[in-house]
Amino acid sequence: MNNPVENNNLSTFPAVTQRALETLNTTRNAWLEARRQQKAAADNIATIRQRRAEMEATTNALNEEWRTLFRESQGVVSKEMKKLRTEIALGRETLEDFDELLTAQECENALLPQETAELAGKYIHAHDELVGIRAKQTWEDFIQSHGKALIQTLSLLKSTMGREASAVVGVVHSVNDPDTLLKDFIHKHITRPALNNTAMPEQDPVFKLAGVAPDYSARLDLSKQLSPAAIHKMKVRQEQAEKVKSV
Repeated sequence: MNNPVENNNLSTFPAVTQRALETLNTTRNAWLEARRQQKAAADNIATIRQRRAEMEATTNALNEEWRTLFRESQGVVSKEMKKLRTEIALGRETLEDFDELLTAQECENALLPQETAELAGKYIHAHDELVGIRAKQTWEDFIQSHGKALIQTLSLLKSTMGREASAVVGVVHSVNDPDTLLKDFIHKHITRPALNNTAMPEQDPVFKLAGVAPDYSARLDLSKQLSPAAIHKMKVRQEQAEKVKSV
């Protein structure tokens, strides 16, 4: 996961970047907290299932022991067997309680993945906003420092390439006229490399704080977002469960 944004590092950035970083930090923390709650809920259910499995194994073992004693005694029920029978009945009743508890917990936690997905989406959106802001700032800084020299160099290349082409084969419009040659040059040396490039400016101070991309786990969480129909169905089930509990 990316490192959380440290507030004491924000003062060196433009105000709009500071706000974007603060929003990113807030949304990321909210998403991580939702993730923590979702995991805690899942761990709790897993623990309950394990306890139920242990109770079921114990109850089955007691029941098998009772059947063995029953066969050996030819149907005579001793005090020990009566005690076993009571423990078996209590075990089966407890298993039913476990099932009710699991159903209630699963219903209560059903929308946690959806809440996590929604918060992951907000965090990803905040990161995308930050990247957009920083990209424009980087471009503006570059143009301010090197824009004049860049334009002058391209203009020089335009006149040079146009003159060289006309001296060899003559000028053909849209083939080797100066404008076309310059466009081809820009496409070859700037546009195409930019389109094919996947590397991001990881050493940029903003991206060193926020990462060049959102945490991958956030995209995984977002991919689990439910449809509106599924959300509605879960909410109806929760409401029905609440009504049953209140009766």
